[in-house]
Amino acid sequence: MISKIRLIDIAKKANVSLGTVDRVVNNRGNVAPETEKNIRQILNEFDYQTNLIASSLSSKRRPVFTVLVPKPQGEDYWYKILSGIEKTEKAILQFGVKITKLLYDQDDNIQFASLTSQILKSQCDGVLIAPLFHKEVKGFVNDLEKENIPYVVIDSPIEGSQSLCSISQDYFQSGVLAAKLIDYGLDKNDELLSISNLIYADYFEHVQERLNGLKYFFETQSKNKRTIHFLEIVNPKFEKLAVLLKEKLLKFPKIRGIFIDNSKAHWVGRILEENNITKIKLIGFDLIEQNIRYLQNGIIDFILFDYAENQGEQGLQILFDFIVSKKTIDQKIKMPIYIVTKENLEGFLPDHYFNH
Repeated sequence: MISKIRLIDIAKKANVSLGTVDRVVNNRGNVAPETEKNIRQILNEFDYQTNLIASSLSSKRRPVFTVLVPKPQGEDYWYKILSGIEKTEKAILQFGVKITKLLYDQDDNIQFASLTSQILKSQCDGVLIAPLFHKEVKGFVNDLEKENIPYVVIDSPIEGSQSLCSISQDYFQSGVLAAKLIDYGLDKNDELLSISNLIYADYFEHVQERLNGLKYFFETQSKNKRTIHFLEIVNPKFEKLAVLLKEKLLKFPKIRGIFIDNSKAHWVGRILEENNITKIKLIGFDLIEQNIRYLQNGIIDFILFDYAENQGEQGLQILFDFIVSKKTIDQKIKMPIYIVTKENLEGFLPDHYFNH
């Protein structure tokens, strides 16, 4: 039976020695690349998994994974990421894995750096990272690579890193898609406002790719030479955005579309609602609780999102598959981008939204 396949069976099928298979399974190296590739294909074909309990007994230590992600603020995007991580956690704990979750404040790069130092001082076999602070995280992953500690990155790719796997949406293409959607809803002479929330120059570096996608669309693909106004807010607060947004709309009355490059579309929706501002097309990102209300009442026209839970769930599973099950891992996973409107919202929500 496939579930009972032994290393000796893998060796025979690959036409190599048992020792060669053992080196591949336990990542000990000294195996020719083509031979290792062939052996891993056979391991995957038979869904071979090492006996983790026996391995733990022999090593006298359980595998330890560390999760480093932002602390959720209510049922926000990071709450969904964490929910996915916890789903996989429940599934793999039975195999003896120890999982440490470290949550950092979304506006505290010093705390983030402190937690990375804590991880490097601990006994850790693999790390799952959701980075917001790219300057600090680049130094951290360099240290992980020096220590040969595998890591998986979710939400935001780290350019130039040697991550085991990177899981995210294509932020540039999501910006292009958002621009295309909002352009359809505007008249020829209507103007567009782009809102970006900033904290540091390198904060949310990946989100800036959405803005690059928006600019690319209007520079190369749009039939309309549309005027675009930009509003960049440092250390964003609702009250600050409310003042600045009303000033922009008053100064440029032809603005009929608003693009916001993150999950705060509900802030804009609230400002429009409280000030009875109508005839504005609004597009944003992430299907979180706060945005759903403004989709339902038609103030937000489009939300683009990927299933954040799946990023968290897959990220931890990939660490387990590589470190414990010795599986070959795809280095990059691009999440599909979904378009949600008031009209198709119901199909993306759980039943409890419609039971009250």
